[in-house]
Amino acid sequence: MSDIAIPNQNDNTPASAEPTLMAKGVEKLRQHAELKAMAIDYADFITKTGACPEIYKNKPEDAAAAIIRGAALGFDPDGALEAFFVIKGKTGMYARAMQAVAENAGCSMWEVEASDEAVTWAGTKPGNPHVHTVTWTIQRAKTAGYAGSNSRYKTNATEMLRSKCQGELARILAPGALMGLYTEQEPTAFTPEPVKATAERVTEQRGMDQVRAALEAKKEAPKQQSQGDKLMAWIGHQTDVEALSKMLQSLPSKLDASTDPAPLLDAVMDKAAGLGATEQQLDSLAELAGEAASQMGVTNA
Repeated sequence: MSDIAIPNQNDNTPASAEPTLMAKGVEKLRQHAELKAMAIDYADFITKTGACPEIYKNKPEDAAAAIIRGAALGFDPDGALEAFFVIKGKTGMYARAMQAVAENAGCSMWEVEASDEAVTWAGTKPGNPHVHTVTWTIQRAKTAGYAGSNSRYKTNATEMLRSKCQGELARILAPGALMGLYTEQEPTAFTPEPVKATAERVTEQRGMDQVRAALEAKKEAPKQQSQGDKLMAWIGHQTDVEALSKMLQSLPSKLDASTDPAPLLDAVMDKAAGLGATEQQLDSLAELAGEAASQMGVTNA
């Protein structure tokens, strides 16, 4: 006789109330489908307005992808568009946003030292006193292939090295939340890799609630486009480095005191590099940007 027990088919014992893996998976799929529909709806609206970041202008699919990924980490839709970028189907995250996610998860991050030659950051995981440190030097950036392809390592080395430290340290301290995400400086952000979603359901639900709230408000008339937004859009459409140079010379007279000029200065340098500006042109633009920043009271342009 077999030792295997055969269950009594007439047993009326109620089944366990614990959801099966399939049931949990179906519920996740339902939530994701609902979030996708809301994200596409909001993205279709926001990408046609002046409030949309330049990289998402008239790209509702990319914007929706960023909103969905941001919702899983608790970002509201507009915050997600500022924190994420999408290139070649791959979602990446700006280093400053990675730091925010790590700190929101209970981690601590701080800068130890910073110069044009080397930047060091340190941090701890929640409940663990061990201090993790990350250092990026110009030589390390060159060896990794970043400094050679990005002229901003010559014009703003400290900030570029700082971003590298922030991104790497955040992934060390909060690997679950940031799994599969890369910063704007990393070429590996654009190669196919599996992405593991590990956000807690309560966090994802908060993101979905924020998308719903944004959809409720989207019928309101869009705010009048600010001078800063207009200039940012103008920069994005330029094809001539000389035009960017003239814009920097007149920038102090175009902005009011309430507009932060730093993003505009960064956008000009990025655009010039993308247009293939020579080192001499980039040096000239950097000098003009410094003069403009000084006139407008920016201390770290």
